[in-house]
This record gives sequence, C-alpha cells and structure tokens, in this order.
Amino acid sequence: MNRKNFILNSALVTGSLLMLPSFKSETTSSLFKAEEIDEFVGAAHSSLENTKKIIEAKPLILNCTSQMAKGDFETALGGASHMGRKDIADLLVLHGARLDIFNLTFLGFTDFVKALLIKYPNLLNSYGPHGYTLLHHAKVGKHTSFVNWLKKQGLEKDIFDDIFEW
Repeated sequence: MNRKNFILNSALVTGSLLMLPSFKSETTSSLFKAEEIDEFVGAAHSSLENTKKIIEAKPLILNCTSQMAKGDFETALGGASHMGRKDIADLLVLHGARLDIFNLTFLGFTDFVKALLIKYPNLLNSYGPHGYTLLHHAKVGKHTSFVNWLKKQGLEKDIFDDIFEW
C-alpha cells in the first residue's frame, strides 16, 4: 500500500470510529422511560383515546413491556386483552403489536391456540400478565366453547395467584 492510500484509509477508519460514540449516545437517549411505558400500558387497559394519542406521539412504544412485579411483564396488548377491551386490542394489532397465546385466545383465534395446546400441552398452565390464565382470556373474549374445551383439558383457574414476587 502506498503512503497516499495508507493516509486516506487511516483517516476514514479514524473518522468512522469517532462517529460511534455519538451514534451510541443517540440510541441510548431515545429509549423510553419506565414511566412512559407504564402510562401507555395503563392507558391500554381502559382508554382508547389515550392509547391512540400515545401511539401517534411515540409509535415505537407499541411493543414495550412494563414490569409490574418481579417477573410480571405486561404489554399494552396484554392489558387490553385481560381487561376485555377488544377495541383497544384491535387498534394495537392494526399498528403491529406482537401477539401471544393470551391475546390470540382473547381475540378468538381459538383453533390456532387449541392446535398449540395439543402440540405443547404444558402451555395449558401458562400464565399471562398478573397471572391471568387462558381460561380468563377465553371468558373475557366470550368464547364459550373454548372455555368449555379448556376446562375439559383440566384448566379450572382464571388466575394463578402468588406466582410473582412483590
């Protein structure tokens, strides 16, 4: 390599390295604060309007999770689902919120959830936010035949108490 190319390559590498710290600090400073996430998840439990406003102002907050207790994680979609708020759940899904087995149960994708439970029977005893079970989500979603099917599989509880450290 000749001297001219060496100096040019060195300048490019040094310049690139100098940019890294500023890129990292911009990324770090753009993270959401716990209070912002809690506000969003809280809004999704009961207020369609507030949920819309927050999504419009902060679209990347959509899939953030709040930790209510040690190990008790909840997304906005999780809150809307266990509270029976289909209007809010639909809004969140339309914006690209990630679905899980509890949301799918609440929203009525029971054939899909049933297939998962047949293949992975231990999922029957999974718990969602605050310990709410699939049975609870099927009830608030008003999916009576799936409620009966879950009970026939042995799921009797709406919530598993005392699983999280407060």
